[in-house]
Amino acid sequence: MADLAFNSNLVTLIDEEGLTCEQVERRIAGILTEQGYAKDTYAQAIVDREANFPTALDMSGLNVAIPHCDVANVNKAAFCMAVLKHPVDWHKMDEPEETCKVSVVVMLALTEAHAHLEMLQKVIAFVQDQELVAKVIASDTPEQAFELVEPHLC
Repeated sequence: MADLAFNSNLVTLIDEEGLTCEQVERRIAGILTEQGYAKDTYAQAIVDREANFPTALDMSGLNVAIPHCDVANVNKAAFCMAVLKHPVDWHKMDEPEETCKVSVVVMLALTEAHAHLEMLQKVIAFVQDQELVAKVIASDTPEQAFELVEPHLC
């Protein structure tokens, strides 16, 4: 996990209304692909996995999704975070037929099959601090969001 890349270039603020979770996933996956962390197959693998195994965590407040896919689609371990200024309906991890409004997406690109468990624990601890999540969502720049999140996820 120490080799998991994360920097302000892997943070994006999305201020568009009416997006679907697939559109958000493809945009974030594109960042990981463009920067060489993920293979060209990554975006579709994320979309396919999310359709079968949704990743939204309903925190009864500010919610997060944690999309990830098979390690075969990844070149180098990293994660990318998107802050959604307009929350997006996302299917819940624990109740796949239901959705919740997601404001933060942490997309994992991992090279070890079970590395996601440790990262999931960090993301859950981060999202439980709803005050911190609110500050991240209120960020004006990717750099500002990164500075808030980095101590908690790295």
